[in-house]
Amino acid sequence: MKPPKGIAPEVWELLQASNLLEKDAYLLTNLKPLTEADQLIVVNKVLTGEAVNSLEAKRQLIKEKTVNMPMPKGAFDVIYADPPWRYEFNRTKNRAIENHYPTLSLEEIKQLPVPSADNAVLLLWATAPKLEEALEVMRAWGFKYRTCVVWDKETMGMGNWFRIQHELLLLGVKGKMRIPPVEARVRSVYREKKGKHSQKPQYFYEVIEKMFPNGKYLELFARQRYNDKWTVWGNQL
Repeated sequence: MKPPKGIAPEVWELLQASNLLEKDAYLLTNLKPLTEADQLIVVNKVLTGEAVNSLEAKRQLIKEKTVNMPMPKGAFDVIYADPPWRYEFNRTKNRAIENHYPTLSLEEIKQLPVPSADNAVLLLWATAPKLEEALEVMRAWGFKYRTCVVWDKETMGMGNWFRIQHELLLLGVKGKMRIPPVEARVRSVYREKKGKHSQKPQYFYEVIEKMFPNGKYLELFARQRYNDKWTVWGNQL
């Protein structure tokens, strides 16, 4: 029997020799569009018991690739980051977040070797419950907190204490980063209805380029490249 489209022949042989297909209804879906090498990693994680199913194995794989992904070469003076925060929710809620992207622990985020210049600015996204951890990350990356912008999503979300409707974009500096001119400074509250899960408004790219027009831009945990001025790093590109 020929392997289904998108499934590597070697992987298909391995699956036929086991009863994995009967146990994992989502296995074939989770193997696409992974490379043959990554398909083998996912299947072997499940077969050896390292992961309970192919979905968890794929999450583990993506997380491992993120942590081990080499940073761009050079030094960047404008760094924009939207970390995949991990929450202390129950297992069900955590799974809902992991369905969108694999999260990282606080220590994993703090230990990333961010290639910042001696004089640089960091713009770091933080949700309301993750403010304290975001400040820890900022310090671990070598930056000192200065101020923040509030993004009003215009739509009420979830929350144990308050129903959260906003996110914070923290700004920190390293060394002697020049303050933007008055005409480049925008209001500290911006309103735009939220889009897809974790997607941030394009407006903030425009603001950053206006504030630091000659910057060497790096976006961490990027999902797309805003334009050719930006260097991007992330597993969702």
